Amino acid sequence: MSGLPHSRTPSFVATCTVFLLSAVGCGRSDIAKVSGTVTWQGKPVPDAIVEFVPANRPGAVGRTDAAGRYSLTTLKPGDGAFVGPVRVIVQPFVPGNDPDKPPPSPQTRPPEPPSRTDIPDRYRTADKTPLTAEVVAGKKNQFDFELAQ
Repeated sequence: MSGLPHSRTPSFVATCTVFLLSAVGCGRSDIAKVSGTVTWQGKPVPDAIVEFVPANRPGAVGRTDAAGRYSLTTLKPGDGAFVGPVRVIVQPFVPGNDPDKPPPSPQTRPPEPPSRTDIPDRYRTADKTPLTAEVVAGKKNQFDFELAQ
């Protein structure tokens, strides 16, 4: 025996330190900040929902502002998107379907998306969109998308 009580042995202290650091959360290495712009014919696309859809994880969403700029949220506001390859969806923002607010109740039918020529149909679903991105940990993930007919 070393003479030290069990609770103070070096391996016990190291284990507790690792546990506490992981519990406190020094930042997630599997999520990276993502921002960018969406344009159509060289002009900003305001009030659009941008969604990064990974294969096996929750997606990240953001809403474009008047200048077409967005930043993404996955678990907490502005945290970004999961690292890895994603398909990118761009849809019209529909009042009542705000990604920053709880979804409407099941009894309330969501409104129909507005008709918008600045977001062609092919960008609106994961199975049709030609847009892709690769989110990389520790790098500036700036993705600018120019939508085309």
